[in-house]
Amino acid sequence: MIGPLGFAVKSLRRRGFHSYLAFLGLALTVATTTFLLLLGQDLATRLGIDSSMRSTFGISWLIFAYLVLALGLIGIVGLLSTSYLVSSMISQRMSDIGVIKAAGALPRRLLSYVTFEALLVIVSSCLVGALSALLVYASWSWPSISLFKQVGPIANAGATILIVVPMISFLLAYVVASFRVRRIVGSSSVDAISKQLANLDLRSLGRPLRIGRFGSAFNMATRNVSRDRGFNKTLLSVGVCICLSMVVLSGALVSADTSTSYVVRAMPPHVLIVANSNIYNQYVSFATSFSRIAPLPPIDYGNESYIISPQNASAFRAIPGVQTVDTRLITMSSITGYIKAHFASNQDTGENINTQIIPEADTGSTDALIVGINATSAIGDWYTSDGFLQSSDAQYTMIAGDSLVGNIVQTPFNLSQVSAFGYRYDVKSALVDPLNAGRVLYAPVQTLQKSLGLTGFNVLLLKVNNDPIVLSSVSQLASSFGFTVGSQDPILKSNLAFLNGIWSHIFLIPILSLSLTCGILLSYLATNFSRRFNDYVVLKVLGANVWYRLRLLLWESWGVLAISMLIAIPVAWAVSIFFLIPDPIVSIANLELSTIVSASALSGVSVASAAILSRRIGLTTVKDLKP
Repeated sequence: MIGPLGFAVKSLRRRGFHSYLAFLGLALTVATTTFLLLLGQDLATRLGIDSSMRSTFGISWLIFAYLVLALGLIGIVGLLSTSYLVSSMISQRMSDIGVIKAAGALPRRLLSYVTFEALLVIVSSCLVGALSALLVYASWSWPSISLFKQVGPIANAGATILIVVPMISFLLAYVVASFRVRRIVGSSSVDAISKQLANLDLRSLGRPLRIGRFGSAFNMATRNVSRDRGFNKTLLSVGVCICLSMVVLSGALVSADTSTSYVVRAMPPHVLIVANSNIYNQYVSFATSFSRIAPLPPIDYGNESYIISPQNASAFRAIPGVQTVDTRLITMSSITGYIKAHFASNQDTGENINTQIIPEADTGSTDALIVGINATSAIGDWYTSDGFLQSSDAQYTMIAGDSLVGNIVQTPFNLSQVSAFGYRYDVKSALVDPLNAGRVLYAPVQTLQKSLGLTGFNVLLLKVNNDPIVLSSVSQLASSFGFTVGSQDPILKSNLAFLNGIWSHIFLIPILSLSLTCGILLSYLATNFSRRFNDYVVLKVLGANVWYRLRLLLWESWGVLAISMLIAIPVAWAVSIFFLIPDPIVSIANLELSTIVSASALSGVSVASAAILSRRIGLTTVKDLKP
């Protein structure tokens, strides 16, 4: 008597092309999912996104959060695809199982035979997929392969992914296969043998959608689809994959545009910097510390030669073309953070529990850049949590840079204080600012002048209309006072180039994710066609030529993708715009570009799947038909 292994080998050989489709679909899913997750952890390690990235905490968090979300969605797409492909593979065997059961095979033996056949395909697919992913990743990252570095809370992230993803794929595939096989073996032989008819919605017979201008191939395709009870399941699976992949792609575009806007809002273009040469060089170093590491020599920020008097500042306001003069007093100082004493609160309701008082806590000390600023003439339009300084704010109020939040400055901000120059400042909110890589505090300039015993400023930012005549006038006036003038545009350009460089690496994830989706959908469509393979061969025998068969397959495949895209792409847009990040910046041109690229790639998948199966049908004769 033949054993389970012999039965599996003979059955797989007999099914030939269809067995290869199932194997390649599963192997491709495991390989691409594993590789993309390995690539994601490698990028996080190379760019230092989770720990040592030079940008501000807010921008680093946005990039890291997107990367985690994208990899999570890729993992979900891989698992859903694995489940669908295994379920389809077992469903194709239902008629064979019914015949074997009707011939007198014992249910237990039949269960072991069929399960072992599915297990052989699943194990080989997972192993080949994992090895393929490792080889591709090693080729891509050679010679600096990072499999044993920590990313976030995960130690040895690469090795963990290489083991966990194929293992989860195997377990999920095995559970789905076991459930489907047990359900089929437990059904009656008549139900199993009539599976082909059970897949047809007979109520739709005679009522196909007829549109004459598309020809009989379109009519045949719509009839096949309308009679297929598994169509809704296929449509749902394809739609979910497209939607999640589009969220990954459009989410990257929205996140990149939003992070860029954070930098531009904090350092707007067409701004001139006026200061003493030493202060000017120091300020440029602070402004570019977002994108490059440069030593900051200690200087006396309050030196009398560095101070710009209010009268001199007013002289710049009188120049035609100068729109705003932002007067600032900057200094470096050691600061200490505190959490004020407060009543304990209920974590669920937020109500105070008056019987318990939590004492004041010291959150640590560090050096930070402190900027005294006039809130009414500030040029920046920072992204803040609760607004910027206002003239109505208390005298000792500060806005904290995002890189100080979570250590020196704690949330909620109404309980957070910062000690500097012997005074306690209440923290109003936090902002995203490239200045000193986010390690900055903004306070009212009058308060800082009082603390330092000064009456002027040491930096002026001038918003101008970008007229060369204005630049010449400002330069002449600054030279007469002994100050240096420079544009903020090169600083902004440097910071944006650094940020764009990071996103150029991150964009590998959505691009390859789209490739993953295309490969998975190719497997979906090939598997779906495989269920009606005999019908297509009969059409060939009855006289359908190559062009007719190709049009029929193309209408069926493109119809499924078109319906899925019409639903999935708008949903993905909505998720990326409204739910992914707060206050996003959306470029309609980028979203349109992502839609065109995705639609083109997926349409290419429909053409490829139709061409592959049409060629296979052309090589098949009636003698090759399989039950």
